[in-house]
Amino acid sequence: MTERQSTTQWMVRAVIVVLGLAVAGCAAMGYSQEDAKFVAVEEGGAKMWKGGGTVDLKGRTKPLTLKVVNTLGVDHGFSIDTMKVKEVIKPGEEKTITVPLEDIDSSVSEHRVYCQLHPKHVAATLTITR
Repeated sequence: MTERQSTTQWMVRAVIVVLGLAVAGCAAMGYSQEDAKFVAVEEGGAKMWKGGGTVDLKGRTKPLTLKVVNTLGVDHGFSIDTMKVKEVIKPGEEKTITVPLEDIDSSVSEHRVYCQLHPKHVAATLTITR
């Protein structure tokens, strides 16, 4: 019986090590848990939030997670009025913004993402389905 217990303990430890390495590998490779990513960029002389996409909230219980990166040399606003989001992102800053599900206006499917500091910048769109 002792031999069987030590074999089982060895197998459990091996599984824990493998899972730990897998998690560490994913983190090192940049895999993350954000639902959408936005990057402040300049293209063709126009500054904009690039990114967005579609997020399905059907059956969802956890908050929406947005990764926001400012690659430009000055502060930029990051606003989504229909999600009660208004942030200022510093130059070079990478920020994770968590939006509670109850803060997302369910009457809107296309949410405008814009810079409240610079109204002439090009807006992006985040589409939410349910």
